[in-house]
Amino acid sequence: MAEEIDDNDFYRENFSADSDWEVFNAQLGEILQKWDVSAESDVGRGLRAEEIFLCKWKIQRETLDMLRNGIEVEYYQAILEEEELSPQEETKETTCLQRTNCHHDLMSTGNSFGPPIRSSQDLHILARIYGLRRFIVLHPVNPNLNYMKSTSEFNFFLSAAAVVAAEVQSVVPIFVQIYDPKWNFYTGVALAPALRTNFRLVGLEKAPSECRFLMGLLTLFREKVPTSYSQAAKISVCTTYALDTMRIRMPMYVPFDHGLSSEDIVVDGEVSQLELQQFFALPHGYTPESRTEIYLVYTWPELSEHVAFDSEQRTDFVPSKAPLGKVYLSVEASSYLSCCLRDYQSVGGVTRSLESYVGRNFSGVSSGAEAGANPLDRITEHKLKQRRERSYELPSQAGLTKRLPGPMTESELSELLAYLFPDMHPEMALYPYAKKSFKDKFDPMRIKSAVPDSLVCRLSCLLATCHAHLGSVEGMAQLWAAFTRQLRLLWDNSLLVPGISTGFPDTRTCLLHQKLQMLNVCVERRVQREANSKRKPQAVERKANSEEEDEEEDDDEGEFFDCDDLTAGSGPPIKPVLSLKPEGRLRRLNDERLLEEPEEYLYIPETQEPVPKTEDQLQDDAEVMLKLGPGSGLTTQMMCTSLLSDMEAFKAANPRGIMEDFIRWYSPKDWEEVTDELGQVKHQLSVRMTTEGNTWQKVWEQAQAVPVSRQKRLFDDTNEALKVLHYLETRKMHEIYNLTIVPLLHSAILKLIDILSNAKVEDLFSSQIEQLLTDLCRLSRSHTDELPSLKPLLDDLAELERRFYQFKCFERLSGCPKRSSLSQVKLQFEEILLKENCCTIVNRRLTAAGDGTLYDILIPKLEKDMADRLISKDYVIRLDGDTKSTEKGLYLGPQFMRAIVTGEKLRLCGAFTESTAFV
Repeated sequence: MAEEIDDNDFYRENFSADSDWEVFNAQLGEILQKWDVSAESDVGRGLRAEEIFLCKWKIQRETLDMLRNGIEVEYYQAILEEEELSPQEETKETTCLQRTNCHHDLMSTGNSFGPPIRSSQDLHILARIYGLRRFIVLHPVNPNLNYMKSTSEFNFFLSAAAVVAAEVQSVVPIFVQIYDPKWNFYTGVALAPALRTNFRLVGLEKAPSECRFLMGLLTLFREKVPTSYSQAAKISVCTTYALDTMRIRMPMYVPFDHGLSSEDIVVDGEVSQLELQQFFALPHGYTPESRTEIYLVYTWPELSEHVAFDSEQRTDFVPSKAPLGKVYLSVEASSYLSCCLRDYQSVGGVTRSLESYVGRNFSGVSSGAEAGANPLDRITEHKLKQRRERSYELPSQAGLTKRLPGPMTESELSELLAYLFPDMHPEMALYPYAKKSFKDKFDPMRIKSAVPDSLVCRLSCLLATCHAHLGSVEGMAQLWAAFTRQLRLLWDNSLLVPGISTGFPDTRTCLLHQKLQMLNVCVERRVQREANSKRKPQAVERKANSEEEDEEEDDDEGEFFDCDDLTAGSGPPIKPVLSLKPEGRLRRLNDERLLEEPEEYLYIPETQEPVPKTEDQLQDDAEVMLKLGPGSGLTTQMMCTSLLSDMEAFKAANPRGIMEDFIRWYSPKDWEEVTDELGQVKHQLSVRMTTEGNTWQKVWEQAQAVPVSRQKRLFDDTNEALKVLHYLETRKMHEIYNLTIVPLLHSAILKLIDILSNAKVEDLFSSQIEQLLTDLCRLSRSHTDELPSLKPLLDDLAELERRFYQFKCFERLSGCPKRSSLSQVKLQFEEILLKENCCTIVNRRLTAAGDGTLYDILIPKLEKDMADRLISKDYVIRLDGDTKSTEKGLYLGPQFMRAIVTGEKLRLCGAFTESTAFV
């Protein structure tokens, strides 16, 4: 008797559970429905010539949990310009309801061949091969580590794609990436009403010789077509030749350095120097690896299969017979200027202080101070040392560069300082500051920078050059420390900072320029105050001698000399003296008289000059007043300090004046003209001046009759100058970067303009230059605490330099100036800028021959070794069914095959359509 078997010990498979294939289909179906890939969304116009290669693309991605690492689904859509169809075109499009956009794209001869150079957009390989405007790609999430390599995996996803496409009525081709991703192998399917198009790719490392020419490919194509067609196939052919790579040697030039030139680097080709009209302390030139690859592409856009002959023995596809020929320039150029600017960006993240590089007390002992002087005496001292004349023979010049740790020697540092301060180093100065105006090149309402070639721009350029070539951050810190030493020396000797615009700090310029303007204002005030204090004893004596002669006279000059010897801050402030004797009169206000004393004239008083402030000081004041609020007494005091001073000076000059008299001079708009009931014209204060609790009235009541000679100084030039010096000496490295980056970029753009102008091609790149300046303007006026990203601007600047290198190569290729003129070269290069690095050299559709220049120059270069220079042949064979007729009630779909021949290698890309009506 057989042993009983317990059924519970056996594994029972649950066939009702969902399989992986079904789960994947459900997930994929949901994604396709969300993306709307049904037939209703497939209404579009025909493609224009080369539109697929020039338009922008929209890419959507989703990830599905499958095969351990997941499957990524990507949906590529070409963004085409909308175009209305004419009634005839609409009728033509609807003659065959089975035709989809996929079939239109496969038959579009205008998009057969894209540029041999991959654009920066990096067009997907499927769009280049088949010319499709929409397609979906399935591949592993990390295809480089886990890619599909077995037939079972291919069939799993391809069958799922076909089933899901039928369920959701998708008309968008779906591809599955197989094998190693670097091989670019795809297999796919596209469905339409009663039609199925199968996409297959085949690659052969060593193809049969007959399959490398058109005759053999036509035979292969006819064998693959699923049904017979009565019409002839359409042929499109493209041959690509490579000329010698062109290199132009533009060696590196680093200002103020004699050991870093690339003259000793061996580079093929003759040397071409970049000429400049104006000196910029920035490097220029191109790396030895810079090169331009030149390709000649000859195209036969559309032929019948019976017209052309192409076999191993004889071919009709030679350059001299091509109806269309183009030259493509693929350039890879790296500029030392762009590299310098990119390297300087790293300083923005360095938070170390300046002292950590050059040590404490790097500013040293001031040249005007004695060795044992008390620092407190120096701060409170107002009397100037003996001011040097314009010869700038200042003491202790050598001390500017001594004992500053860093990679640069004392002589190298002195050369840089001579560039920044040429008047201080006349024996070394080579580039004095220009006296002419730069209004034509600098618009302060636009870029928040500084005048070109000013001290700020020179310093910014030197810092970037030092960082890139003369010692990195250490060399940059060494130069900044020497720069601040020089400023302190100028202040101690009451000398103006050179290369800075005159006047008060201009908030339309960068902050560093404003700080140096403030330092100059302090120097001017200091010199003027010291000069007035020296004239004081002479003026007093002159006044005593003239009192007897002018005792009975009361003219303007007498009143003016009453205060000429006394200016703001020359003496300590004292209490006001109640006296009706006028003091501090400047001149009469026309023929105006006091309202309550019609016999006395109204005099304009001597007032203190306005208080200059830099942008950061104005911002600090605004923040303080915002925190205190409008009703705060301190806020009123901050706002009315200058007003109080002017009112006190007015009362001293017009002892019998009232507030209405002050308003008539100070704010005439508030002295309004009115008509009373009797029709008489009168004047009165405006509403804002008569409002209860008015600030002006309060200040007027507080003001005493104090002439400007006895008022406290509103602006302490000594204190403000020391603030500026302390500000510059205590900056951290990233703060120095923020102060100088905008002037640096501005100078770099101006240098490029100078280079382009000397090459007489500035008009070619005018739009790019204008865009750079516009972007820099926007960046310089950003109101955020942190600077916006500089990467887009630097990328555009590097692209402009790359394009200029490309032009120089094209200029040499065209034989300029011996075989072609500069105007001809520029005209053709405009086409290169507009048409993705290509230029037409022959177009027999428009002209009988080529352009007469490039065609004649390039054809002889191919005749000697044409076979060796041929790098690829691209054949596209198309066969389209007649949309107006059917065979047995069926529409014969389009057939497509592309053959790419490179040497002995062959890649076949097929899209063959078959009927599914009776399947």
